[in-house]
Amino acid sequence: MDKNEKTQVQPNFQLIWEDEEMKRESFESLTQFEAEIGYSFKNLSLLQEARIQASNKKTAFFGDAVLDFIVSEFLFKNYTELEQGQLTNLKSHLVCDEKLEKIVKKNGWDDYLIIEKGITGKSKKMNSTFLEAVVGAIYLDGGLQETEKFVCRFIMSRREADKSLKSLVSPKVKLYEFCQQHYSGFRPESFLVSEEGPPHDKTFVMGYLLPKDITGLKTDITGEGEGKTKSDAETKAAEKINHRLVRIGLMDKE
Repeated sequence: MDKNEKTQVQPNFQLIWEDEEMKRESFESLTQFEAEIGYSFKNLSLLQEARIQASNKKTAFFGDAVLDFIVSEFLFKNYTELEQGQLTNLKSHLVCDEKLEKIVKKNGWDDYLIIEKGITGKSKKMNSTFLEAVVGAIYLDGGLQETEKFVCRFIMSRREADKSLKSLVSPKVKLYEFCQQHYSGFRPESFLVSEEGPPHDKTFVMGYLLPKDITGLKTDITGEGEGKTKSDAETKAAEKINHRLVRIGLMDKE
């Protein structure tokens, strides 16, 4: 048999084919799905198993590990300035269930997911598990290089990673970077507005101030935030200042 010829679907999958017409329709659906994901399977049974909700958990478990490795390697090589915690947060943001489900829905791949009888609707977890199973199936059939092509095409790109990284930047860092860029290196300093409560249960109000002589505006820009720690309060205060900067058109809206 030619190495490029597809192997027959394994007998255990015959259970879902009640007649030849259903078998033909299932094969056509698989080949259409192949075309959409941009990978041609040598063993179609792997893709068939990945799309059956009742039997794809094991392949999804493996695919999750493969996806984790590919994304981790990409981030490690391309974001050398980030610390371990930042890399972890960025990776989690890129491959969370919500992100994976959006990819499935955006491409219309949920139409290929076969769910058990009696189940109505396809949940976020079903769709994300389905995509992880597809990743696992591609790896088992074609190896790491083919899987990386699929992941970089549909799940993660440098542009997507950069976009996610911006959304993970804390309001304080965002405010500092804005001031460094636009106000000749001015660094806003937080200040304590108030502190209330017993020593074991304090509430802090922190503030930031952008003086009008720095911004060139007619009035100062201020922001205050409340939190159980000074750091949390500072974050909320910086967030308020950022919102005001966006509202008056000085800071870009992410």
